[in-house]
Amino acid sequence: MFGRQAGDRVGGATSVLRRLIGEPWDLAAALGMLVLPVLVAVTFRHYGISNDEEVQHVYGAKLIDWYRSGFVDESAFSYKNLYLYGGLFDMAAVALAPLLPFDPYETRHLLCALIGVAGIAVAWGVGRRLAGPRAGFLAGALLALCGPWYGGLFNHTKDVPFAVLMMAAVGLLIRLAGQMPRPRWGTVLGFGAVAGLALGIRVGALLLAGYMAAMLVGWVLVQGFSGARLREAGRGALRLLPALPVAYGLMAVFWPWAVLEPLNPLRALADFSHFHYPIRTMLGGTEYWMYEVPRGYLARYLAVKLPLVMLAGAILGLMGLPAILRRDGLADGEGRTRAVGCGLVALAALFPVVWFTVTHAPGYTAIRHFLFVLPPLAVLGGIGLDRLLGWAGAWRFGVSQRSGRGLSAAAFAGVALALALGREAAVLESLHPDEYVYFNELVGGVAGAVRKYDVDYWANSLPEAVEDLSEVIAAEEARTHRHRSYSVAVCAEPLAFEKLAPANLHWVTDWTRADFFIAPTQEDCDALMTGPTVAEVERDGALLAVVKDLRKPVEPAEMVEVARLRTGRQQRHWW
Repeated sequence: MFGRQAGDRVGGATSVLRRLIGEPWDLAAALGMLVLPVLVAVTFRHYGISNDEEVQHVYGAKLIDWYRSGFVDESAFSYKNLYLYGGLFDMAAVALAPLLPFDPYETRHLLCALIGVAGIAVAWGVGRRLAGPRAGFLAGALLALCGPWYGGLFNHTKDVPFAVLMMAAVGLLIRLAGQMPRPRWGTVLGFGAVAGLALGIRVGALLLAGYMAAMLVGWVLVQGFSGARLREAGRGALRLLPALPVAYGLMAVFWPWAVLEPLNPLRALADFSHFHYPIRTMLGGTEYWMYEVPRGYLARYLAVKLPLVMLAGAILGLMGLPAILRRDGLADGEGRTRAVGCGLVALAALFPVVWFTVTHAPGYTAIRHFLFVLPPLAVLGGIGLDRLLGWAGAWRFGVSQRSGRGLSAAAFAGVALALALGREAAVLESLHPDEYVYFNELVGGVAGAVRKYDVDYWANSLPEAVEDLSEVIAAEEARTHRHRSYSVAVCAEPLAFEKLAPANLHWVTDWTRADFFIAPTQEDCDALMTGPTVAEVERDGALLAVVKDLRKPVEPAEMVEVARLRTGRQQRHWW
């Protein structure tokens, strides 16, 4: 049925190719990892300044001032609520900014994006370690083509570095599982360093203690539960203890508030679990306070924010884990390590979502605080799609009895997968530089998500809106031959506008005295002022931002639409 002779010829050709150029999937991954930094270097200046970046940058400078002052200047520990976070990225960005010929916020975007690209490499490495070169390539590709991840590379300056470090820590735990019960000191200290750096960004890295415990339990189970194995696991656990002072020391360097009092990390964790700030979020057309979102908030956002090919692959990966164990078996050390590793990746992908749902934690701005589940989901997706291609390879259509040749179902599956990944790349290109607003087909893409979900919550469409307004004014002045300054009301942070605006545009706080109004459609901000729309920022049929001329009378039809949007905001529920 399968055509042994044809299969032997194909297998021989593949072996020769691998000897000549190496593993083709590794070569493809290497090419991708060369392209991504170039893409970042070409585009990192296209992204706007997010709402949080100014205060984060100030916090990083204050932490550095604490060191420079000989631990006298403690203003960092009372600056808003930033002391509840580590300052690793912010301190690095502040230190790096004078060394590069860019605006400090462009430096932040470049640094964060390069870290995010490193995260794609980590996902590739973990996927390859667990299921082979093809699974590794697919894991990296799924993460690179995930809109919330790629778009977040430039603005999510806490979430992306934290996610990369968490995935790297999981990768090191998998390596430690392979070295048990006598883990190597270099791996132990490396895990401690990565855990400490993650804690230097967010207290959520305490999850790694649970992941380490899960690794030890998993190792005992796959080795065969017995008293002897428990004693070996205990000795191995003792050899892991040097990771603790390394992690604590690095946490102290980049999050000094955490060590001012012994229980401060737990206080931060408790505060994050009970945030009650007056922040609104949208879910399926209903508006909630961030502390009153439904339990399914995070799961529903993941379902509509991630590419369907990634979700399908992750589901296949979870379903296929038992098959991987049957294929590899637990008879040798490599198979047992893969078993523990797959369990750790599944834990890292699912546990935070389950924890959020069970504890009914606060949630806002979609999935940005949970971007750290995307790399393990991508690894699961790579494993699942790899298994799909493997299953398809066992079937052939149109087999000839004489030649034994036939068309492999893997060819159909491979073409379908290539088209799906290509489509995701095309969608991201069409959204640029607003890739993070991505929504999948379950809600009709980003066009179906506007005014129903948190879409452009960073107001990343602002740079294009400012550019459009400048063109509108230039065209008007060319007609009238009159040149003057214009006041602009902006429904966003002042810094994001002031860094972009030309000299003839000035921010005003009194919107009633403004000549123009710039607003994203997020939270119906564009409905707060009335005036003819002179420019729009659109992506894939979705209206992201508008520019209104407040100097002119409003058309009756526009007044009706504004009234409708305002009424809609008032009627939404906050519970």
